[in-house]
Amino acid sequence: MVVIGGDGTLLRSFKNIKNKEIKIIAINSGTLGYLTEIRKDKYKGIFENILKGKINIEERHFLTIGIGKKTYNALNEVFLTKDSIKRNIISSEIYVNDKFLGKFKGDGVIIATPTGSTAYSLSAGGPIITPELKLFLITPIAPHNLNTRPIILSGDVKIVLTISKPSEVGFINIDGNTHHKIKVEDKVEICYSTETLKIVIPEARNYYDVLREKLKWGENLC
Repeated sequence: MVVIGGDGTLLRSFKNIKNKEIKIIAINSGTLGYLTEIRKDKYKGIFENILKGKINIEERHFLTIGIGKKTYNALNEVFLTKDSIKRNIISSEIYVNDKFLGKFKGDGVIIATPTGSTAYSLSAGGPIITPELKLFLITPIAPHNLNTRPIILSGDVKIVLTISKPSEVGFINIDGNTHHKIKVEDKVEICYSTETLKIVIPEARNYYDVLREKLKWGENLC
């Protein structure tokens, strides 16, 4: 499957892919192109290599999210936010394998994959995680308690996210494309899918080169 656009195009396409065994050729015609790594002037070489049987695949782990009877997938992240800018904070709780992890008060909380660690979570102060790992990254959004910092969990657990107060309403955002309103009685169940997304990457590509080139990580800005 060929996807032409930016990272947002890839995320929207991912939502509609039913057979995750399909290999994605993501050609960047957007701006940053962190996930869509193949440049417009280099795509012919990719197709020539495929015809020769030379193909480099990177597998990305993604989340499965259950809310009531509905199920969603997320490549980057799922996050909870307030339902209105008029509301000061939203209170939520997270459970890991039925054990209470903690309460989060603030603008919300992000649960990201390593792929998503360079997206919204990074802007909220979370760390970068290399994409081959299968981990959960929980990053509070503008926490009321400054001691509530990001935490990394094993990808083999199940996470349950709930709202703490009956008077509050929240919005669940999945990869920036899907929105779901939740109340105190709703549970957001999050785990890793047994499948992976398979993305064709350029030959001899180095992830750390991409990190420096696209995000300017580890480089002087002036």
